[in-house]
Amino acid sequence: MIIPENGLYPLYAYTIPPEFALKATKELFETDENRESSIEELRQLVLDDANLKCRITDDFLIKFLRARKFHIPRAFGLLKKHMGFKEKNQSIFTGMDYEVFSNLIADKVFGFIPYRCPDGCVILVVSLNNWNTRKYDIQDISRAVILFFYHSICDPLTQINGYKVIFDVNSSGLAHIRFASPKNLCLLYNGTQECFPGRFKEIHIMNMSMTFQIGWAIVKPFLSQKLRKRIIFHDNYESLGNYFPKNLIPVEFDGELKEYDTTPWLKLAIQEENLKKLAH
Repeated sequence: MIIPENGLYPLYAYTIPPEFALKATKELFETDENRESSIEELRQLVLDDANLKCRITDDFLIKFLRARKFHIPRAFGLLKKHMGFKEKNQSIFTGMDYEVFSNLIADKVFGFIPYRCPDGCVILVVSLNNWNTRKYDIQDISRAVILFFYHSICDPLTQINGYKVIFDVNSSGLAHIRFASPKNLCLLYNGTQECFPGRFKEIHIMNMSMTFQIGWAIVKPFLSQKLRKRIIFHDNYESLGNYFPKNLIPVEFDGELKEYDTTPWLKLAIQEENLKKLAH
């Protein structure tokens, strides 16, 4: 059993503490009694669909059940969307480059906070202005998004509790705007929302920029009312303290967390076995 440090569970959990098993029952309707039978029922739906080719292991199927609160038809629908998205976009599920991802982390374009929120959520920090478009193209960014979300959702504690995102959308140049095309934005939206078996609890938007306003105008009509309510716009860094403990907020957002290095997580995610699962 993992032991929380200062009352906070680590990013790496891969097990379910008792309080979150209870949460899964209350919020996701998951019980010891229905878990096995639901997985088996979903597995049979996959096997009966001649056009659907995917893994049928327990650990793969339960992601979709948890994402749809053990409603089997909805879980199956999500699974089919997920596999369809993979089939149409194989280029961003392959060609993973450790050096590129390592540099994206070092440049603080993407990064996971090493501890979870008290409610068990994973915290992802994304800083648009740290994205040097001459160094990383849209394929690099798309692959990074896929790796960060699609590997992290393998953790059962993340499946139950979901994600909170701190998104600094400040952009000092026009370079980012040319990537804010409907095609690119829809790809990222579908990959992280419509076809992804994860739960986004809060998305915190910092430092509104012209680039974000253009992207927001394109994406907003497609967002569900439920997701819109979970997007929180901030006028200042101080207000983040209303949602996160100060020791989980990076110093660049006026928090107390001086360093956070996602490289150890990346080394695990990029292992050959995990990349094979990602691509299939």
